[in-house]
Amino acid sequence: MNNDLSDGPKKASVVKLYGKLFLLALPFLPLIAFYFICDPDMILKKYRRFDQSEVYLGEGHVGWQNYLNNRDSIPFNSFIMGNSCTMAFRTDEWEKYLPDGSKAVRFFENAEGIAGVCQKLKALEEVDAQIDYLLIVFDVESLKVTVPSHNTNKIFSCEAAGISQLQYILRNLQTFLMPDKCIPIIEYRITGKYSPRMKSQIREGGPVREPYTNNCLNPREKEIEMNGEDYWISHQSEFHRKERCPGQIDEPAIFKPQNRILKEMEAICRKHSTQLVLVIGPDFYQKKIHPSDLKTLQDIFGKESVFDFTGVNPYTADYHHYYEPGHYRPCLGAQLLDRIYNGEQSSSPSVLPVEEISGEICQPFIK
Repeated sequence: MNNDLSDGPKKASVVKLYGKLFLLALPFLPLIAFYFICDPDMILKKYRRFDQSEVYLGEGHVGWQNYLNNRDSIPFNSFIMGNSCTMAFRTDEWEKYLPDGSKAVRFFENAEGIAGVCQKLKALEEVDAQIDYLLIVFDVESLKVTVPSHNTNKIFSCEAAGISQLQYILRNLQTFLMPDKCIPIIEYRITGKYSPRMKSQIREGGPVREPYTNNCLNPREKEIEMNGEDYWISHQSEFHRKERCPGQIDEPAIFKPQNRILKEMEAICRKHSTQLVLVIGPDFYQKKIHPSDLKTLQDIFGKESVFDFTGVNPYTADYHHYYEPGHYRPCLGAQLLDRIYNGEQSSSPSVLPVEEISGEICQPFIK
């Protein structure tokens, strides 16, 4: 009898608690409904194409789904992987140097590190991908990353991340409910108009990627086409000339954890008889990869597979090769591919002494 009396107040307390929780959740219900109806992250169902979304999507997710959705109709056997500088290497340009019938796709992530690339290679193995040719684009910072990113927008596969599909959806929903994400997206969907305050979530202008190949369509290329030399003059604040450090050698980046990951990558390539090209990209600030890091990469992957374009050389000397210091253009990517496949078998481009580089090139923003 006493238990029955005590159960009453407990049940009333539970009901009251759930009532309060419901009231607290009430303001979020329209946002949750919007998320599941509009699917701004494009993760709730299968999509054939991802190039028309106005919302900035997770690049790894787009690359992975793009490959899975199209692998049966397009016999992909060649992969461009690495960080955002893969934008400089177009699949059609690379295919010129591959055997007839080769089909390339770009499968990258922003600020990708060696751990992320290794994770993606393992995922490709899990789905029995044909990995005949591999072009990996890194910089020195990429070599330092020994753990795949756990950020929600960088999870490309639930299986690879070790979470369920439901967990993945809930994590994306939680991220969406943050005001700095949901407000710009909802405002754009309601008004259909872009404003600068939306720039972190909503892209302005046309598509930023091609369908199927996932090649980058950088809007700055159009700006350069329209404005020519005025582009670099108008963007000169982005090019900090005084921060250039020509010939300075970076600190070593490869230690035991990196060594282990790199060897895992090499083992996958060897298992699939993959022809690998690993590019250490031309850093605008002209710092040079540490010799010990370069040697380690050459020892693991083979000297003939590793191409170092860092430091002072004709590629890093010409500011026309860059959208901004962090990203170089497809015109330079095409030059690098030509050097790799048609040039001398060397791990470095021909290097010019600092004093022999044209002052006009090094001091670009004088009209």
